[in-house]
Amino acid sequence: MQFTYYIVYSIFVFGLFISNNPALCVLYKYTRDYLINNLFFIEPAETAFSLDVNPISYPDKCELKQLNLISRHGSRYPNPNDIINFEKLEKVFSNVSAAKEWYKNPFPMRKNNQLVKRGEIEPFFDGLQCRKRYKKFWDGVKYDPEVIKFQSTQTSRAGASLMSFSEGLFNGYGPLDACKSQPIYYWNLPLEQDSTLSMFTSCRRWNETVNTNNPLRNEQIYLYGNKTLAPIAKRISKDYHISPPLDPLLVPFMFTNCQYWLTVYNRTDAWCSLLSPKELLLSRYYFEMDFYYRLSYGSPLNLRIGCRYITELVNGVEGYLYGNSSVIADLKFSHSFSMTMILTTLGLFKNEYPLTGNLTFEQIQNFEYSEFRIIPWSSTIYFEIYKCSGNNVYMRILLDFKPLYIPGCGEYCEWNKFKMILGDKIGCDYEKLCAYP
Repeated sequence: MQFTYYIVYSIFVFGLFISNNPALCVLYKYTRDYLINNLFFIEPAETAFSLDVNPISYPDKCELKQLNLISRHGSRYPNPNDIINFEKLEKVFSNVSAAKEWYKNPFPMRKNNQLVKRGEIEPFFDGLQCRKRYKKFWDGVKYDPEVIKFQSTQTSRAGASLMSFSEGLFNGYGPLDACKSQPIYYWNLPLEQDSTLSMFTSCRRWNETVNTNNPLRNEQIYLYGNKTLAPIAKRISKDYHISPPLDPLLVPFMFTNCQYWLTVYNRTDAWCSLLSPKELLLSRYYFEMDFYYRLSYGSPLNLRIGCRYITELVNGVEGYLYGNSSVIADLKFSHSFSMTMILTTLGLFKNEYPLTGNLTFEQIQNFEYSEFRIIPWSSTIYFEIYKCSGNNVYMRILLDFKPLYIPGCGEYCEWNKFKMILGDKIGCDYEKLCAYP
């Protein structure tokens, strides 16, 4: 009995010693591969920078006639809201010895949303991969702005990604210097007028009722903050003697901070070291839930808000097929917001259950659609248009070169059936849809 009491008492005293010495608290260690493959927006280098790409094979008696692309920009610096919250974290952790080497925010506001070095290179390899994968399509095609169209949103990260992609696509095929670079023309619109690629800024109804003033989203965030984030914040505050206690809504930004430390500085030992693997996933889910209500199926408007892009896609395809247009490639560069809204309007990646604030951890682990997994930086969505024997037209959609299946259609979707499935989303009255009040 005395021996048992001595062991229990010793463990109790040792526990008090650790709790009063934050430097002795457990710091979690993660590998770069673990974080990239399981948690972050970053595409693994094995695919992002690979040139081990095989040309596609066409369906029997079919020819690829047109390519349409919408791509996310490359890896970037944090956005302004991230940086504001990183500065709050800096103040909270300024006296935490475990964070003394990295608690200060290294991301200046003047660089917000700009491409990082990796983000400048990723689209270049996307262009190289496009040339290799669609070799038969591109063979013999010379750049002509009336044949190959480039468009981006009016942001530096999308425009720079477009330029990088074009350098990869036409690498060695242009007239300039020893590298044979190809000058290209691209166009954009002011964000508030861009209903094709920047519907999240051009649609007033979305901004007034979905992005803000969204009671359902706010209710679920409040529920999740109290149920899940508050205990994590309490644990961290206790372990590291943080007073006043850590705001639970700063916990997700510890996750984001870690992502940018890895993206920019290739370090895995900063903010993620304070969170367990389970806490990292729970922190990320805060953003996934937010995306669900603001960009995806959590708000009815999102089922239609990508209709202007789809309408332009249909008009562009039929303009070429019917001889009214010479455009064989329409290549657009935008954002995860745009791509998520378009995929939602197409009816793709709908989860079996809503992303609410009271999901179990198992449900959070297993739901299908996650923007982090599906649309990493520099993701691509290709719409391949095939003309086959008997003048039949088919379309195939690929996300990062993996085929997607339109609900109600196969991998190669017959063109008229695709239009029938989309219905009145084609030719939608975007101005009426987005009018507010």
